[in-house]
Amino acid sequence: MVTRSRLVRVLQSPGRRMGAIGGARLVPCHAISPSRCFATSVPRLLSQSQAVQHLAKLTSETYPGLTRDAKYASLTADDVAYFKNLLGGEQAVIDGTTGGAEDDLKPFNEDWMHKYRGQGRLVLKPGSTEDVSQILKYCNDRKLAVVPQGGNTGLVGGSVPIFDEIIINMSRMNQIHSFDEVSGSLVLDAGCILEVADQYLAERGYIFPLDLGAKGSCHVGGTVATNAGGLRLLRYGSLHGNVLGMEAVLPDGTVMNDLCALRKNNTGYDLKQLFIGGEGTIGIITKLVIQCPQRSAAVNVAYFGLESYEKAQLAFREAKKQLGEILSAFELMDSRTQQIVHKIKGEERPLEGEHPFYCLIETSGSNGDHDYEKLEKFLEDVLTKEIVVDGVVAQGEGQAKALWSWRESITECIGHGGGVYKYDVSIPLAEMYSLVEDVKARMGEAGLIGETEEHPVSAVVGYGHMGDSNLHLNVAVRRYDAKVEEALEPFVYEWIEKRNGSISAEHGLGLAKKKYVQYSRNETVIGLMKQIKKLYDPVSQAHTSDHTHTYALAHTRTSHTYIRFKLTHAHTHIFAHTIINIYLYIYIRVSPKIDIMVGVPGKYKGCETCRRRRVKCSNERPFCQNCISSGRTCEGYERERVFITGTPETKGRVASHPKKTTPSKKPKASPSPSVKASDEPGSSSSSIFSGSQLFQPLAPLTSAWDDYVRLTPGGQGGTGFPALITALQTNLQSVARLEAAVGGEGGGDGSAAGLLSAIQFPPYAAAELLPVADDAFGMNAQCFVRQKATNSEHDSTESYCAFLFEHDSSGASWRLTAEQMTRLGPHYFASFPNHHFFVRVYRPVAVAPEWTTIPWDQHPKSALDQLFDIILQLPAIFEQMDRIIHLQATLARRTQAQELLHHCLVVEAQFRQWLQEAYRGTEEHPYPFWAEELRSPGGAIPFANAYTFKDGVTGLMFVYYWMAMIPFHRCIEHIHMAIFQPVVDAYPNMWPELPPNLQIDPAHYQDGRELAANICRGLDSALNSTVQPDLLLGPMTVAMDFYRDVNAASQDGVLEILWLDGFKKRLWAKAQAVTSVLQAHKWSEVAKF
Repeated sequence: MVTRSRLVRVLQSPGRRMGAIGGARLVPCHAISPSRCFATSVPRLLSQSQAVQHLAKLTSETYPGLTRDAKYASLTADDVAYFKNLLGGEQAVIDGTTGGAEDDLKPFNEDWMHKYRGQGRLVLKPGSTEDVSQILKYCNDRKLAVVPQGGNTGLVGGSVPIFDEIIINMSRMNQIHSFDEVSGSLVLDAGCILEVADQYLAERGYIFPLDLGAKGSCHVGGTVATNAGGLRLLRYGSLHGNVLGMEAVLPDGTVMNDLCALRKNNTGYDLKQLFIGGEGTIGIITKLVIQCPQRSAAVNVAYFGLESYEKAQLAFREAKKQLGEILSAFELMDSRTQQIVHKIKGEERPLEGEHPFYCLIETSGSNGDHDYEKLEKFLEDVLTKEIVVDGVVAQGEGQAKALWSWRESITECIGHGGGVYKYDVSIPLAEMYSLVEDVKARMGEAGLIGETEEHPVSAVVGYGHMGDSNLHLNVAVRRYDAKVEEALEPFVYEWIEKRNGSISAEHGLGLAKKKYVQYSRNETVIGLMKQIKKLYDPVSQAHTSDHTHTYALAHTRTSHTYIRFKLTHAHTHIFAHTIINIYLYIYIRVSPKIDIMVGVPGKYKGCETCRRRRVKCSNERPFCQNCISSGRTCEGYERERVFITGTPETKGRVASHPKKTTPSKKPKASPSPSVKASDEPGSSSSSIFSGSQLFQPLAPLTSAWDDYVRLTPGGQGGTGFPALITALQTNLQSVARLEAAVGGEGGGDGSAAGLLSAIQFPPYAAAELLPVADDAFGMNAQCFVRQKATNSEHDSTESYCAFLFEHDSSGASWRLTAEQMTRLGPHYFASFPNHHFFVRVYRPVAVAPEWTTIPWDQHPKSALDQLFDIILQLPAIFEQMDRIIHLQATLARRTQAQELLHHCLVVEAQFRQWLQEAYRGTEEHPYPFWAEELRSPGGAIPFANAYTFKDGVTGLMFVYYWMAMIPFHRCIEHIHMAIFQPVVDAYPNMWPELPPNLQIDPAHYQDGRELAANICRGLDSALNSTVQPDLLLGPMTVAMDFYRDVNAASQDGVLEILWLDGFKKRLWAKAQAVTSVLQAHKWSEVAKF
């Protein structure tokens, strides 16, 4: 070989002899045989002892989410007999059904990297296309799962079974049928080994357009099915352009014959292209016609060392510019790959010293002198410009092969120390190596990479085909470790997605990458793939999970994007922070001790025994009469979905039907228990609820949400007085009681003499929605009543009932409070003021029938209460959705999603019915709200005309409805998406067929922007008509977060965000005004909570 110093002299004097290399000159290597043919069918670099000792983990254990579908039949002796009779000979069938063939089956069940291992018990080796057709037709009829297999050299687990699928190995279909030495078209079987085909062509002066390191083992059909790229893609292009014709067998046994050997055939769709890169998902390739170019008469190979990746890019640019049509390969390797190859193989390195990067260049052409001249000029130029630091040039076929071995041996050597995580990706050339550096840094930050055994990662390396921006990122490990996998995925795929790259450049998706295809393909493309798959394989019985579900797309990355922002995001913006936000709080938490609604309503489908036998059920309770008559044990109706109640501990499985609610025998409690004077906010008295009988409401009692309540002093008759209800969040510890200022004067009729005090509030500050831990939520409150004075001309003309709330995580926890509330029972909250406190604070966690009825025995339910009754069903729905959306896409998951969608549509119907009632007008107000006319062109707000509500409660009602619809509609949308994800265990039912009642238009639920705009259009009117402004913080925050999401995604929504900031200031001012009105008046403290 020629080192750099001697190379310079060669370039200066091409005819000079090189004594150190035996008089060799830098001349073209004429008509040499293929340089890259080092991979053979013999065992790889792992020693025989290591290979024997290493047993890969079962794929089903590595991926526990994959389960074998019971509807697929198991192999029987009759099946094996049929296949033996069909294929005619023991050499064509490896039968492990009766045991004793484990060693024979192992090479077919396990990939060469020892990463994937199936449990197949039968290997079939068809000898013709007709054999393949008969096998698939029989398996289709018998519902036997199969997996096609070529040379089993894949890297993504796509060629081995997962469970006990039948393996169809194509090795016997290895004939070369014909070759046209004029046109260069080669007709051969799919099972022909690539190296054999290339040697056959070499004898005739042609070359196969594809070259791989595994060419000694891989089958031509497998390379086409995975659309392998290889080392010659830069020169000859991809297989999409080199495959002229194809014969394939479809899943039902139909033979598609398209063996056209012409380059031009413009007679409709080019269907063979769907099989190239299809990985066996729509059929098994049996025969091919390949366009082969003539073999170059002169091939030269050079190997260079470079100081940086930037210099490698410059070298590639110069190579394309100066070598042009003769450049056939440009390979990149980093220094760590060469160190590993040197360590494993022990051969002398081509260059002296270390260099950060190495490049291997191959040129091939028909004119040796011409090629030499071009190479000479290129080498002189890159050396002069100091792009290349050092290099060698092969001086013969042997040296060319030796140089190529430093590139091709990387794949085998890299895993010699234990294992390797391989990523075959396409990235824009400028950033191609940055991925290696970023992954290496990530491994270092996680403490996973090091030189000692305690570190699972030994090296992070990168190499690949610079000519087509294809990087092979390899993470060499001493052992496979879950922490390494967590650090790599989906980080690598997200990194690639940001740069518009591809997660699979030439290896395919297989089992390893099937979950991540959405990082490289958009939803439109994915949808078309699904349609194509369904067209070719409507029953999805031809392939096992790793092939049939190559495009089984898991959309967890974008799952319920907004719903998660609004629900799980609520864990960081906990909406139950104060009384104002309590009804947003219901979306994300329920008390662990309060009965909640579990399950979804659904159509009865029969007992478990009849369902499994697939016979009609007579539906008698408690046991099916059909089962009893036939002597079978009826397993009951466990899977029937109905509304039931239970605790999370029982998971709702308390009965097959809803519990019948019987009237409680407990006598009604007195309107208000006596007050405990020692109870202060945050105290730990025996009861956290206490009250007073100073005031009692007068009939007819009104809703707790009404603006006024009629009260009378305790023990007195008369007409009483109307009190305006207001609610404010404030710091109760900072509320000053000015007893001395009033000196015990009586107020009004004097019934409350001695119990009056003036109160002074701290400055109002709107509550921030801060995170609250599961047990940290506590709410303290005090109820004051101010009766209008009759002996003071300076006093206010209004009477007030004020609820002052304070969130206090240091006091009684949410769980303790909920348990105590349960012990007190629903009757305790049936009368003023406990009822008013209950509906504002603890209503969200009380969803059992008695809690939705008894507290309203005296105070009627308003339309707002009825809305909350429906909203209270959403926490269970969201919880189920969060659980389902992250499950593996299986039939069981799809069934759960369909049942949940049914439940959602039932709840949606309840919302729709409520909305119809809410829109119903009265004589005084025909409409609940109306749109104001714009006062100036463009309006005062960046929405349509603002709404005006007929009263304050109506305003609260509608903004809370629109607020609830934002996450609920997003939930429905993504449940629908989950249903239509192809499943990994449903061969005949990969695509759902929804009943008419579940067939919805997802676009109908993509109305978040309209709902958020409606909230904003109604906020000002609701604020102007209420004396409980804090209640609007929740809807305002939902709208604000929605527009911030929009802005983050598209830089839109700025005007809406600015408007909401202005509204927050108006809300603050209104609350401060309410505080000022209540300031320093004479009050009676009625109750503490």
